[in-house]
Amino acid sequence: MFKLYIMLFTEFSKIGLFAIGGGYAVLPFLYYLQSEYNWFSTDELTNMIAVSNITPGPIGINAATYTGYTTAGIAGALIATLSIVLIPFILTVLITKLFDKFENNKTMCAIFTGLRPAACALLSSIAIKLFYRAIFTDFKSLTEFQIDISSLILFIILILPFSFIKKNPLITILAGAIGGIIIKSF
Repeated sequence: MFKLYIMLFTEFSKIGLFAIGGGYAVLPFLYYLQSEYNWFSTDELTNMIAVSNITPGPIGINAATYTGYTTAGIAGALIATLSIVLIPFILTVLITKLFDKFENNKTMCAIFTGLRPAACALLSSIAIKLFYRAIFTDFKSLTEFQIDISSLILFIILILPFSFIKKNPLITILAGAIGGIIIKSF
């Protein structure tokens, strides 16, 4: 069990260090954990993302807590949660102290210029994977799949107001839950 605690600490410390761009930046790392350690299934990961979106707090911390708990109980939840925030906390304190000194540094500006598209690419990749999991059933290849029409219709109904009207994400999530209940009742 101690080895599992060390693995949780190591993996979530790395996620905390490299998940630049906010909570959703942890998603590619969670997909990696799923494929590398099999701590949770892809369906559980999808559920974890949904639960993390509707619970208070940052998605990365919620996902770490969820993974730690399902993998190693309460101790695992504490270890994963603390390890994902420890390094970013230390870095934030250091950056805050040094910000004035490096605010106009060309190298730092160049680094952040490159990090923004990298974070966007990672998030887009995860969004595409989540879309496939939600809309396509029996996906084998680009030519062999079935579309879950009701999920596709619900997706279109939910994405339009959120993309163009800027509704509260909680409303979209609740509407999706209600839509899922309606779809599954038929």
